[in-house]
Amino acid sequence: MIIDLRSDTVTKPSPEMWKRIKTMDNSMLGDDVEREDPTVNELEDKAAKLVGKKAALYVTSGTQGNLLSLLSQTNPGDEILVEELSHIYGHEVGSAARIGGLMIGTYSSDKGVPSFDQLQDLIRDKTDIHEPPTTLLCTENTHNFHGGSIIKPEILDQMKKFTKKNELKLHLDGARIFNAAVGLNKPVTEFTKHVDSVMFCLSKGLSCPVGSIVAGSEDFINKARKFRKMLGGGMRQAGVIASFGLSALEPSWIKRLEEDHKNAQLLAEGLGSLNLPIKVYNPDTNIVIIELLEITEISKIINQLEKSTNPVLAFNISRNKIRFVTHYGIEPEDIKISTDTIGNVLQKTFKA
Repeated sequence: MIIDLRSDTVTKPSPEMWKRIKTMDNSMLGDDVEREDPTVNELEDKAAKLVGKKAALYVTSGTQGNLLSLLSQTNPGDEILVEELSHIYGHEVGSAARIGGLMIGTYSSDKGVPSFDQLQDLIRDKTDIHEPPTTLLCTENTHNFHGGSIIKPEILDQMKKFTKKNELKLHLDGARIFNAAVGLNKPVTEFTKHVDSVMFCLSKGLSCPVGSIVAGSEDFINKARKFRKMLGGGMRQAGVIASFGLSALEPSWIKRLEEDHKNAQLLAEGLGSLNLPIKVYNPDTNIVIIELLEITEISKIINQLEKSTNPVLAFNISRNKIRFVTHYGIEPEDIKISTDTIGNVLQKTFKA
């Protein structure tokens, strides 16, 4: 059996999701481009209420959702500020620049938390005829490449006050925002109330096969809907796939994320006890990152993990860091097996 810890995008739907699908008929479907699909409409209403926003839009992916959010709150030639390791900056194919015509400035952070002095220095002078206006600030919560780190609501509050002072919009890439909420045992609205727009994924820890949600004001969603159509994201009888999201947003299923966090902690503790030249970053949520403290070819480690007697799949995020992501379908026993496999491979690597 292969233990796949590459990402929580590899999740499969729950029995409850399949049960809902089996009860569907044509009366629950319609043309979503014309806003006539009752299942999509129900999902969008449910999602908007859950995150405390006026309206929501069902989109095909988090990447599409982030792009729609940027396009709907900026003009071509504007500058946006994103964290230097953010998904928007490094893993969305430069769509903000290519499609949105946006300049992208980056800021450094402490696990996603910015220095407001640095941010202030990055804000362009709107009165200077030579400079593009800075109009939007992006944050990511939890932060993928900082190991699923949580940006606390009080930091988001400070970011909102900063953007208001500087006449900026604040967008939250909340692909895993429910992990943050569960991790701190707080309502998700404690995070989302501070931002103008939020995107969250249904297809990661929430285990849907496809889809994300964008939420914000009614005016924002109207613009995002138009851009979705422009980008080819308008779907017809999309209720078939949207129905999975209705089960995913049930409180009990969101709370299930606690299991993933516990498994990540188990993995981190196990790897930390191996007495090898690695640094294990303590996880806030469901992502464990290890840093190799001795120079080695990391791609060989990834390949050896996959070819082991008990194969483990992982993802290298830099020349010396490996990411493991726990998710639905991974059990504590899988964590024990994974720890043994990873330990054996690393021990052989460092001895070579």
